[in-house]
Amino acid sequence: MLNYIWLGLIAIAIFVAVGRDISEESSDRFRNNEAVPLQVLPGSMKVAGPNHYTGTAYLTKTKISQFYGVSETKNVTGDTVLFAADLVQANAGTTGASGTLTLTLPSNAPSVMTDAASNGSDATKLIGQAAYDTTVLSRGGTIGFVPPSVHFRILTKVATDGILKTADVAVTLALGLIGVMALWLGIMKIAEAAGLVALLAKLVKPIMIRLFPEVPPDHPAIGAMVMNMTANFLGLSNAATPLGLKAMEELNKLNPNAGTATNAMCMFLTINTTALTLVPATVIAIRLTLGSASPADIIMPTFLATLVSLILGVMFTRFIERFFPIEKEPPIATNE
Repeated sequence: MLNYIWLGLIAIAIFVAVGRDISEESSDRFRNNEAVPLQVLPGSMKVAGPNHYTGTAYLTKTKISQFYGVSETKNVTGDTVLFAADLVQANAGTTGASGTLTLTLPSNAPSVMTDAASNGSDATKLIGQAAYDTTVLSRGGTIGFVPPSVHFRILTKVATDGILKTADVAVTLALGLIGVMALWLGIMKIAEAAGLVALLAKLVKPIMIRLFPEVPPDHPAIGAMVMNMTANFLGLSNAATPLGLKAMEELNKLNPNAGTATNAMCMFLTINTTALTLVPATVIAIRLTLGSASPADIIMPTFLATLVSLILGVMFTRFIERFFPIEKEPPIATNE
């Protein structure tokens, strides 16, 4: 079931991404292959090396609105957006020059430019091609700046940053968990062989009889529920699952109303969901895999949180049982 949920979420993400990308493509939001008319401050371009210049370029809010559209100026504060410009000149002739221009985006840069930059390797820089008159370097003026083309950026992010990177993290995390979980499961197997698990189950059994008065003390359901809770208590959630299913199966045998959960089934579901846990082995393993300096620090908070949730869950279930009892189905009349 969980796999279908994940598949559905991935499908929704892809569908939404494609929809937004088609909207951006149809409106030509990024003005691909068109030159933005950047202005260079007079005297700001300084020589940083052979054919290399650094300085300041700017766009007015009016120019942004004219080129990209009024909607792209909503996050622009002030009347002017200043960019740190880094120009590497490729060639220069009598009619003009060209080169690679890198703009460092300020905090008030228009969203269309920040979105285009985030599509590249550095989300703070926009790297494109520039065409200009050589006099711009000394006197200032206009540079025709062509940013890199942007196509289907959201779908690309969903595929790379979302699906592929998450899958890579999942594999790394899973491999890191194998050793820790194998060690812990081995220790629990030794504890089970030594009788520790059975002893813990025996200690819990008197409480179980009070929590489930309608279940006979020697019924198999009691044993399955005790073992399920013991596995959860020791952090063995994988081992607890089949025991929980077995307990529900046994409780259903005592169910007089087919298709309706009994009080015992509701109480067990509450206890299994709150899952009082002493050793959260899976969480400790994840914290260890992700480089936590003190992965076991989670033990006491987890115990207290699950203890409080268990107490409140049991109290609420008892309240529901008392004031909203399950109506028993009348026996089916038969004609003899």
